[in-house]
Order: sequence, then C-alpha cells, then structure tokens
Amino acid sequence: MKKKLSIIILVIIVAAFTGCGKSEISDNTIKVGIDLKYPPFMYLDENGNPAGLEVDLAYAFGEYLGKDVEIVNTDFSMLVASLDSGETDVVISDMSVTEERKQKLDFTEGYRYGRTIALVNKNFYNENKITDNMAVEKFFNLEKIKFIGLSGTIGTIVPQKYGVEVTEATNIASAIAEVTNGNHNVMIGANTAIGDHAANTDTTELYYGIPEYTASAFAVKKGNKELLEKANEFIETLYEDGGLYDQLETKYDESIGEFLKDEKLGLQYIVTKPE
Repeated sequence: MKKKLSIIILVIIVAAFTGCGKSEISDNTIKVGIDLKYPPFMYLDENGNPAGLEVDLAYAFGEYLGKDVEIVNTDFSMLVASLDSGETDVVISDMSVTEERKQKLDFTEGYRYGRTIALVNKNFYNENKITDNMAVEKFFNLEKIKFIGLSGTIGTIVPQKYGVEVTEATNIASAIAEVTNGNHNVMIGANTAIGDHAANTDTTELYYGIPEYTASAFAVKKGNKELLEKANEFIETLYEDGGLYDQLETKYDESIGEFLKDEKLGLQYIVTKPE
C-alpha cells in the first residue's frame, strides 16, 4: 500500500513540474501570427526561415518585451481566429484597421500606411481627361465608370463610401485583368497599385487624387489591454531618430523600390503617415 501511494505521489509531482515548465515557456514566449507569403515584407527565405520587414518587427518586439518569439505562419484569412483560439498572441501581418475588424480585435496605432490609388483603364483615363488634380467626387461619378475591387478590402470599401457600386472580385489577378481588358475601368488599391500599373503600362494609368489611406497595425485579442499598451509603446520607438525604421532603411529600401516598381520609393514611403 505504501509503495502504491509513493508511486501516485511521484506521478503527481512529475506532472506538476511538467506543467510548470510549460507555463514558464508560454510566459516567456510571444507567439506572432504572420502570413509568410508576401516578400519582401514577410516570407520564408531560401533556408525556410521567416524573413522580411514584419518578421524583423516581430523579433524586435519580442526583444522589447524581454521574450522569445515564435513566428506562427498563418494564412491571412485565419489570423483573427488564431488570436481567438490563443494560437497567437499578436498579429503583425500588414493587417489594415477596419470598423469590422475593430469589432473583433484591438488594434495599435499604425506602423505601416497604404495610400489609396486607383488603377484606371488607359482608354477610359484618356477619354475622361483624368488627372491627379481632378476632384475626387468628380472622379467617382464619371459617366460609365465601372469599379471592380478585391472583396473585403479598400477596393470595395472606398467606392462604396463614395456611393458607387462595385463588383467584388475574389482574387487580385482577375480584378486587374478586368481593368486591363476594359470590362471594368477602375480598381481601387493601395501601394501595390503602383506595381500593378508598372506591369501593365500599355493598358492602365494611375489616379492619385483619393485622400483616404489605410493604416496597418498590430492586432491583439479583444480586451488584452496590457499587450496592446506595450505594443503601442514599441511602435513609438520605431519612429524615433535612430530608431528601428532608420536602421532598416538600408536593408529594405532597394527591395521595396523593386516591389513598388519605383526605385525612388523605399521604407519611409510605406511607414510614413500620409498627410
């Protein structure tokens, strides 16, 4: 009887220590959700390791907190669910702040910004004598204007804000094709529209007259005020003179210029809040 009791006590002690070990690992590790499919911002390098701007920010945030970082490669569509389930603690994946997402998540201040740019069919652009100085209200109400946009993004949100109908597309490639072939004549996008135009200069032009912009922010589970506060403090440090953004310019300016198809544009272009 004593032998059996000793075994039971030993099992309880081992289980207790094992549980403590897991807790300590969890407490000292922050799990960051990132969709690693978008170089140069977030991707897997040639050795299969997480890399890119968002990844650098994630590791720097962990260092700021004094914690180890676990990058959790998560498809963008599942990032919100990953916070709810506890699979991740924070999302750093160029997630723009929208009213719909704010109902489910808490967001920091912005750490990246996307201008709102219209990719316009070239014939439609010329026929309507569009310039960047054209009033935005006039642009959105041009005769025979037909919008297409990626569902759930500014491609649909912005046109609807101006009271116009927009066809929702499920993937960006098909939306761009609709504009280049003239079936639709406008697609609203963010900074990536610059590259979309560069790949289709014979059939598209850009309109920069839309004042709206998007802010991408860190996202945490609703109610996680402590982590939210720390994340906001960290983001402030990014913009200090000599802060991380200044340090990362040399690393990312060239690749961002290549991504945007404009060598004059670098890191500061995407992290500076539009005026």
